[in-house]
Amino acid sequence: MPFIYFFVLLVCLFVTFVIALFYIAQIISIFTTDAPFVPIPESICQKIIENLKLDNDSILYDLGCGDARVLREATKKYPRLKAVGVEMAFVPYLLAKFHTRNNKNIEIRRENIFTTNVSNATHVFVYLYPRAVEKLMPILEKKCRPGTRVLSCDFEDKNRRPREIISLPDNSNGRGKWLIVYVI
Repeated sequence: MPFIYFFVLLVCLFVTFVIALFYIAQIISIFTTDAPFVPIPESICQKIIENLKLDNDSILYDLGCGDARVLREATKKYPRLKAVGVEMAFVPYLLAKFHTRNNKNIEIRRENIFTTNVSNATHVFVYLYPRAVEKLMPILEKKCRPGTRVLSCDFEDKNRRPREIISLPDNSNGRGKWLIVYVI
């Protein structure tokens, strides 16, 4: 019987250790990436998909895809859509790989969002800090073909005029208030 108590204690300690590592990785990512992993509120995913103006022939890139929830929702609505998630932070990358493991239309890459090849994108979604959006937009303008639709949630590039700014339904957590639309 004492062995079972010891085993349960070891399992509890291991689970606590794993949870602590997750939070430590999150804290480190705040200081080492251009945007920490802050998931898009589930309540606005459909509005994002609607305003991306996708179709079954679209190629959607989510730069800094986190757990890939936008990509998963997009492929539910458009089953032939090709979706690519790019995530550098290790924990969100693993979450994205896990959540999309059975979806053949979603590819998750562990790459830098500023150097990844987006030349075949028809649509790009980002949820990044303003500094990262301002750094990324000139790169997208060079790499993406004309007509590529770029949506940024909440943060705009102050150096560019957006095509439109869409107000999203109010939600209590303060995230997901605006969609800023650019067209390359």
